[in-house]
Amino acid sequence: MEEQNTQLYEFLERLGKPGCIFIDLRTPQEFREGHLAGAVNIPYDDLAKKKSRLRRQDQLFLYCDRGNVSLMAYRDLKRDGFQVTNLWGGVYALEKAFGSMDQKFVDMVWKKN
Repeated sequence: MEEQNTQLYEFLERLGKPGCIFIDLRTPQEFREGHLAGAVNIPYDDLAKKKSRLRRQDQLFLYCDRGNVSLMAYRDLKRDGFQVTNLWGGVYALEKAFGSMDQKFVDMVWKKN
């Protein structure tokens, strides 16, 4: 659990940094219900046809609902030469961790439409 929390904080630490692109692989409706600030929504089913818009010099940060879909996307993008990081546990892990975080921080990093 400690290792997962460390990875989660390192993942969140990169939000808003130049060259760091956060990709939410969930459906548009799930994205509207809540997403990381500044993330772009590219549903997994659309990733293959939209990856030509991604730059290989950027660091891509992927997440989905529980981490399984983003792991598949991670493998695909890594194989194609992209710099990729996957959020283990996905939104489920984020929401669980948010319970122990400062609410101002949570409000800053998690947005709802």
